[in-house]
Amino acid sequence: MKQNTTTANKTKRHIQLQVPAEVYKKFRSFCLDEDTNMRAKALELIEEYTQERSKHFLEMGKKEIEAVYGQATRKAIQKHHAAGRYTTHGDDKGVYRLFPDGRKEYIEVYPEEN
Repeated sequence: MKQNTTTANKTKRHIQLQVPAEVYKKFRSFCLDEDTNMRAKALELIEEYTQERSKHFLEMGKKEIEAVYGQATRKAIQKHHAAGRYTTHGDDKGVYRLFPDGRKEYIEVYPEEN
């Protein structure tokens, strides 16, 4: 006989986390400083992480989408600069190459021809 499996009837799952000792010590001291139950804090962090990750891209607002793109762009620029490559940007003066040392080199832009 099949049981009713609604979310209200589902039992809680118990998980065991295998973490390095130094991570456990830091988490424990954080919980002691905050006077928080470790299990409750871990559950709160897990719920926060999964809710944040499960938000579908189409459900996001314009500002959230722009924030995601902005963060990805900043990371990509940092990776390029760390590898020693320049990135191309623009401002009110024109288009320029930004080098890892912070130097800007403006590029000559040709007018569009009709």
